[in-house]
Amino acid sequence: MRLVYFGTPALAVPALTRLVDEGRRPLLVVTRRDRPKGRGLKLGPSPVRVAAEARGIPVATPARVGAPEELERLRALEPDLILLAAYGQILSPELLAVPRIGALNLHFSLLPRHRGASPIQAAILAGDQETGVTTMWMTEGLDEGPLFSSCRISIGADEDAGSLTARLAEVGAACLSETLTKIERGEVIREIQDSSAATYAPKLAREDSRLSLLDAPSLFARKVRAFAPKPGAYLDLERGGSLQVLAASPGKSAAGPAPGTVLALDRAQGLEAALGQGSVWLRRVRQSGRNEMSGFDYANGARLNTGSLLPVKDAGR
Repeated sequence: MRLVYFGTPALAVPALTRLVDEGRRPLLVVTRRDRPKGRGLKLGPSPVRVAAEARGIPVATPARVGAPEELERLRALEPDLILLAAYGQILSPELLAVPRIGALNLHFSLLPRHRGASPIQAAILAGDQETGVTTMWMTEGLDEGPLFSSCRISIGADEDAGSLTARLAEVGAACLSETLTKIERGEVIREIQDSSAATYAPKLAREDSRLSLLDAPSLFARKVRAFAPKPGAYLDLERGGSLQVLAASPGKSAAGPAPGTVLALDRAQGLEAALGQGSVWLRRVRQSGRNEMSGFDYANGARLNTGSLLPVKDAGR
């Protein structure tokens, strides 16, 4: 089949590399333009661009994928299928009409659950015990098209978004491969989604990763996992900056002391802090401008003892 692949982040690389390894090399890879990266903010290519160029695949980086010249470029290739995985732009109806068979989106949730831009984080935030990937026929609506297939995996009790993303990337590559094998055999599945069961996972902003000492321990820990390792869930510090919490787990203390009170210090578990309901262990943290460290080491550096209040804005005072 004649394929064109759309993708941008590292999440979309395993599916591309598997296509090449299985003899399904795309005619063209379309990815987002180079963006500033690192402390020096130098322009750098997307992970998908790096992977495609390393394999000798032509790459396009249009500012607007639906521009007339881009549509002509694609029509000239006469693709059978467009494949999309975390590309970063919505494809226009005109573009979706280009491929002979259609356009398939590799979506990283079990649709119709968690439609939208941040399905992996949404699954952790919601406390889902399982998630997966879905291949879906693209339409004008946001992740509303007919389903082709899905692959399920369990979410580990302490798994964070970084680990889950890596696993889903590999599962997605396998799921897309299976989908293409079925299409090559003449099996084309189009299962209408149950929109009444849909949930939405909009693009996340920095504010979404802000932690609150009034959260229940389970919710606090899920927020930490959903935003780890990057950008990191955080608490605002009283004197400016933030304290990122990179690993946390619910404590066993009952409600009582003011939120933010240090209840215990332990070299293995870190720093136990009181919340509005119960408590939480801060296991790994990173203060603005400093290296990651254990909660125990942070407490020592900040001269916190049992009974002290964390120096954060919403600690009880």
